[in-house]
Amino acid sequence: MNPFVLIFADGTTFFVGLVVVLAAEGILFRFRNRFTRPICTVAAIVGIILVIISATPLPIWAYALWAVPAVCGIVALNRSAPSRRFRLTGVVLLFASTSVLCLMEAPFHRRPALRVSADRTVYVLGDSISAGMGTEHRCWPAVLDDMKPFRVVNLAQPGATVEGAINQAKAISEPNALVIVAIGGNDLLGGTDAASFHSTLDKLVSALRSGQHDFLLLELPLFPFRNAYGMAQRDVVRKHGGSMLPKRSFTRVLGTKQGTLDGLHLSQAGHDAMAEIIAEVLNVQ
Repeated sequence: MNPFVLIFADGTTFFVGLVVVLAAEGILFRFRNRFTRPICTVAAIVGIILVIISATPLPIWAYALWAVPAVCGIVALNRSAPSRRFRLTGVVLLFASTSVLCLMEAPFHRRPALRVSADRTVYVLGDSISAGMGTEHRCWPAVLDDMKPFRVVNLAQPGATVEGAINQAKAISEPNALVIVAIGGNDLLGGTDAASFHSTLDKLVSALRSGQHDFLLLELPLFPFRNAYGMAQRDVVRKHGGSMLPKRSFTRVLGTKQGTLDGLHLSQAGHDAMAEIIAEVLNVQ
């Protein structure tokens, strides 16, 4: 997949945009002349756009907390009237709000570490990313099964949505399993509205928790302005006390050399890379 697309998909754009805006307005504060003004102004505007289209699933109030000093800073720093103290206050507020956003988002980029006993069963709910495309490739759950002493059962089906994963979950035959929930891409691409996606995902995870199962949810890479799908995932994880694998893990797989068949569905190299990432998360106790 195109590296430029992956930068947007894995959440890097959000942090790049924050840094660009902060750096541009910091330079404008220190060096205001006819050369730096247009360059830094354009850079700050581009940075704001990058943050907005990154689809980072943060609350609207958090975006507003940052956007107000960012936009006001561009205006103030391009005017000659505001005093140095006023401009300094604006830069400080921008730095503070940028720090708040980074602190809010950073935890979602940390890969979890889960302990799984050798006699426990791990189930995978998912779509064609986990079930494959009907080729001879060994899908990542099968590769993971060979890598670890615990048993891995792949219940994923091509074309499945979150609604379909509820039916997949009915095949889990024992309590206290670990369930990897790798689902949602077809909902995102197929036009399921965010509210329905949220309620159905909550229904799925509620069913898993009622069966005393732990779960690991794979975060979805998002398109611009699709923040609500990511917010739904994070809300469900927070509500039910599960774990989430950051979207950068999956985008790293997509960026693997010859890792996909068509830019999305995994080749054998992609399945192997995905299994390695999951294996790093699931530690045998």
